[in-house]
Amino acid sequence: MIQKSGLSAFFHGDLFKRFARFVLVGGTIFIINTSLIWVVRRVLGFEGFFSIWGVFLVVTVCHFLLNNYFAFKDSNILCKRRIFRYIIFLLFSTLMNSLIVNSFLTYVIDNVLYATVVTTAVMLLINFSVLNKFVFPKS
Repeated sequence: MIQKSGLSAFFHGDLFKRFARFVLVGGTIFIINTSLIWVVRRVLGFEGFFSIWGVFLVVTVCHFLLNNYFAFKDSNILCKRRIFRYIIFLLFSTLMNSLIVNSFLTYVIDNVLYATVVTTAVMLLINFSVLNKFVFPKS
């Protein structure tokens, strides 16, 4: 049997597959989040802080479930520890995201789009690493 090495091994390995599914989940969550915010504001007519947080809670549950069952393929029935770790991850991720965006806007460039794009790229790698090792470790 021929063993793959280097980049070929990475692209054909389990870690890359998990990462690709994670990116797909992120895109799906973006679409769900944007669509729900549009429906809540434009169709249902709810404005303000509480409508956004309501959507956030729905999207958070979707994010957990899609990552749990699709991206990281964790079928363990007992998931209390995983849910607790996900909540810790969520708080950490939200804090880091806010700090990075604010730092860019304060110290680098006063452009929200640029700050958000850079933060998303950085957080993509951080979030995948934390979810992969801490929340949904491969058993």
